[in-house]
Amino acid sequence: MKISKKWSIATIAVIWIPCLIGILLWGQLPQQVPTHWNIHNEIDGWSPKWMLVFGMPAFMTVMQIFVLFMYQNDPKKKNISKKLMGLMSWFIPAMTLVMVLLSYGAAMGLSVDMGMAVSIFIGLLMIGMGNYLPKSRQSYTMGVKLPWTLNSEENWNRTNRLAGWLWAVGGVLLILNGIFTVSPYMVFVILIVISGVPAAYSYFLYRKGI
Repeated sequence: MKISKKWSIATIAVIWIPCLIGILLWGQLPQQVPTHWNIHNEIDGWSPKWMLVFGMPAFMTVMQIFVLFMYQNDPKKKNISKKLMGLMSWFIPAMTLVMVLLSYGAAMGLSVDMGMAVSIFIGLLMIGMGNYLPKSRQSYTMGVKLPWTLNSEENWNRTNRLAGWLWAVGGVLLILNGIFTVSPYMVFVILIVISGVPAAYSYFLYRKGI
């Protein structure tokens, strides 16, 4: 899939929406605003408001340009699922929009559950990725990219099918954990499982000559 210039510009434009909102709210924002929450959903980091309003969108724009450049210059980009490419190209813009707006809310005294918001956001992303991973063929930017999967198409297909199921289930569990706050450490457990199991399975297939 080739990402058009209009598509790229649109994703970057969304990154700067929080900046425009921040300018409108400038007089209502305190000089120091919350920019980091710990694992227990407590604010433990503060920054000048200009850093949140202008610095964050600028940093995310650089990240987005880098990501889009990598996608566009993947020698195997024809193999990438169009829907997966579309989903991932909007990850940074959506994350910026959600995180910065929630930070504004917290700075203005609103009760913000950043942990729940992050869990739901990442959970939805994982469900989407899990749905499209099995449909994406070998590439250098999408999928479970390991020496063994990149060396064998069969290994790639089997590993990404397994990863797809794990990511989808992991996404559901992450959303439930965010809503019901089962454990602040659940995120790490889920991430270890959905990354470690496919990697181990891929190596197992490699040892079997697949």
